[in-house]
Formats: sequence, C-alpha cells, structure tokens
Amino acid sequence: MKTKFKELKAGDKLSETQYYSVVKISGNRVQLKNGLGQDIVVDNGYVEDCLTSGNQFTEEKSINKTELSKLFLENPNVVFTVSFNKQVKESDVIKEIQEAYESSTPKEFETKLKKAVKNGLNGEERVLVGYHTGVQDEFGRVSSIDMNIEKDPSKDYNSALRLVDPRTLNYLILKGVKYKVK
Repeated sequence: MKTKFKELKAGDKLSETQYYSVVKISGNRVQLKNGLGQDIVVDNGYVEDCLTSGNQFTEEKSINKTELSKLFLENPNVVFTVSFNKQVKESDVIKEIQEAYESSTPKEFETKLKKAVKNGLNGEERVLVGYHTGVQDEFGRVSSIDMNIEKDPSKDYNSALRLVDPRTLNYLILKGVKYKVK
C-alpha cells in the first residue's frame, strides 16, 4: 500500500528502506538515485548520521570462513561489498586447462597447468556491491542485489539479482569494517 500524502497528519509515523547510488557531489550536498530511479539531494549531515556506506571502511579484521559467512547472513538489508568465488563449471575447468596447454611452451606448461587447475577448482572471483534480504535457495546460496547492475525494465525478473554462496566468501565490507578470511 502506498502512503497517501493528503491523509498525513502531524504525529503519523513513517518508515523506509532505501538503497542509493551516489550521482553527484557538490559542496556539502550529494545527489542520490534510489532503486526506482528517483533522485534526491541530501546534505553531509544526513549522509553521516543516517546512511551506511557499502564501500568505506576504517578498520580491518581477519576472521575465519565460518564467522565471515555468519556475519554475511546475519546482516540483511544493509549495503555491503562482498568478494566471493563463482560456481565452478566443468566447461570453465576444461577451458582453463586448454588455454594453459595452447599458450605455453613445454617448460611453462606445468606452472600454467597448476594455475589453471587452481582457478578451475576455486571459481572466478566476483565482487558485488549491494545487499541481500536474507532469502536463501535450497543450496544455501543467498539472493543478493548487485547495485552496479541497472535493472532491465524489459525483463520480467530482476536482472541485478545474483546468487552468493556464503561458503566461498573472501572478504566483506560491512558497516565500516573490512572482514577478511584468515
């Protein structure tokens, strides 16, 4: 239900959950764009008192993978930056090994093959700046919105939706702290 502006009265209570991208900074004011494409302008006081950055951090902590996964899962609806490894596909592993074979001399082959196998086993690293709402699929992957991808209005699904497997996290920037795997 949408709030009806004409029915508002002093003392009514309102709430919102918004995610913004910075469009332009001018002096102590910043223009932001929300997920609906609407622009607002706020001052530095509002930014510093009311908003959380998904990119900025003032401290770093090393934690184990279990703690990092738990921290990620326990913080829905907060903007973050997360590094994770994509799901490994057989075709990707074959491609990595083929490229190592085709692009190396006999001396280089062993080194390139080891690198290709390692890349193939871990999956490609991805960095996502966005948020999740706590929804997990049957395999434990978390539905997350990548705020660097524009939603395609011609699609009947959210094209910015990405699945993040918490078991593959490398680091997480959350609420001013960068958490890295020990």
